[in-house]
Amino acid sequence: MTTSVVVAATLALTAGCGSDGGGSPAGDTKGGAAIGKGMAQLPVEPTEEPTEEPTTPPPTGGSSLVTSDAKMGTCGWGSDGKPYANIKISNSSSTTAYYTLLVGFVDDAGKVVTTGSKSDAAVSGDSDKTIKVIALEADSAKKAKKCRLSLGTKSDSAD
Repeated sequence: MTTSVVVAATLALTAGCGSDGGGSPAGDTKGGAAIGKGMAQLPVEPTEEPTEEPTTPPPTGGSSLVTSDAKMGTCGWGSDGKPYANIKISNSSSTTAYYTLLVGFVDDAGKVVTTGSKSDAAVSGDSDKTIKVIALEADSAKKAKKCRLSLGTKSDSAD
């Protein structure tokens, strides 16, 4: 049940960020400033192959919450109505690494509509791979407008 505690804690952090002053100041070196930096717009209409959207890279030096190996890619909705995010991983290590990812799907106000996670996704050493993270719940009303990489950890072994 450790994963659910991490998810709940991360959701609380993610939900607190935004224009209402709940986020960390830009100079925060404890990792809070990077939450929400890896974000992409969801397409207005669901598609199987959404177009690529530009994203803001994490701040220089990255964050302990999001590895510099992970970058937000495209986002959209699957045929089942569940939002998804494609996370681009560039494994900078020479050996296989395992990535755990948490994505928040948020509305225009920054409120979390649903989340999705992927644990222990293996990426070979010195290679690139796109990992699809699918939301836990459908968003049939299509309230989610953006996807946000809230947590991205790298490990040298699977948990």
